[in-house]
Amino acid sequence: MIGLLVIALTVLMIVTLVRNALVGKQLSADETYSGTIELLIPVSSRSEFYIEPWMAALETLGELKGRLKIRILIDGHHPAMTAWSELSQKLPFVELHSFINRPVGVFVIPWMLKEISSKVSSDVVIIGDAELVPTEAAFLSLSHFVTQRERAYFVLPQTVKGNIFCESVALLNPTLALASVFGFRRFKRNISHPMMSIAQGWLGMPISLFREIDFEKIKVASWKQGIAEFFDMNLKFFGLAYGERHLRRYYPEDLKVQIFQMKIYWDELWMSGDRKGFWIFVACLFIWVFPVLFFFSHPFQAIGSILLLTLYRFFSKIVFQESWRGIALHLFGALVWVGTLVWWAFTSVKDRYGFRARSRY
Repeated sequence: MIGLLVIALTVLMIVTLVRNALVGKQLSADETYSGTIELLIPVSSRSEFYIEPWMAALETLGELKGRLKIRILIDGHHPAMTAWSELSQKLPFVELHSFINRPVGVFVIPWMLKEISSKVSSDVVIIGDAELVPTEAAFLSLSHFVTQRERAYFVLPQTVKGNIFCESVALLNPTLALASVFGFRRFKRNISHPMMSIAQGWLGMPISLFREIDFEKIKVASWKQGIAEFFDMNLKFFGLAYGERHLRRYYPEDLKVQIFQMKIYWDELWMSGDRKGFWIFVACLFIWVFPVLFFFSHPFQAIGSILLLTLYRFFSKIVFQESWRGIALHLFGALVWVGTLVWWAFTSVKDRYGFRARSRY
């Protein structure tokens, strides 16, 4: 029974991924835009920063000088503050906003966005994650789509290619899972909105729509999920777009570092309260790794699952421009994700409850 259920869910993921690929926009270097743009990057404890790709990207934004402003919103004393400070000194369109004194009991990122919202005045406003590095075309193409349709777009990044083992792990991330379940119908939004909280991407919108958002009413830690729920309540729709090679997600190039960060990622994900997104992603991981876990107990369903996952990754290659060698190590990447989840679960239980249990005796 479990094998048939996994096969059915894999088929559903394939259909959803293909449908989203057909209706989603692709960022392109062919689009033009003449207005102003602001990119807001909220940096929290979960954010990673890769200075070399960012430096290379920022130095190529020549045509956008005078029209682009990048605001870095940092909660307290983040380790990346020094690197961002260097960038802001070299590049006049990068501004650093550090929020040291924050009220108790507020969600960090929605609160920072509320504090900075009065200073935002560009025609197009983009909110994005620090791990994502854009090209000039990413700004121009997304802004073109936003102004052309007068609506918001959520842009999913392409994962960079690198160390083959690290790449195979990085390709299986919450962003890919989101693209496989994302939908606009009510029952699908209950799934896709929590997944947005743990996926990575850009959310671009007209300034008029940005000003309508009441960040004080966002009662979740994730700005992505909070804004998506605001759109729902106010009957505002947003489209899905794909970054192609113009919006890229970076990750550690050392497998040991990557695995260690993934263990921390699971812990912070759980502690931040993104429980629905957490369990939906765990379900996606289970589907991705099913052939390994149940090959001997459900051999025919496992073989069928492998064939369907091969088809699934063929379409994910088209959507996200993944490399064939990274896809070939799909099961390795899925096992690493599951392994770090199990590692986190056992060490977390030991760290939080082990001392208390021993102290009773």
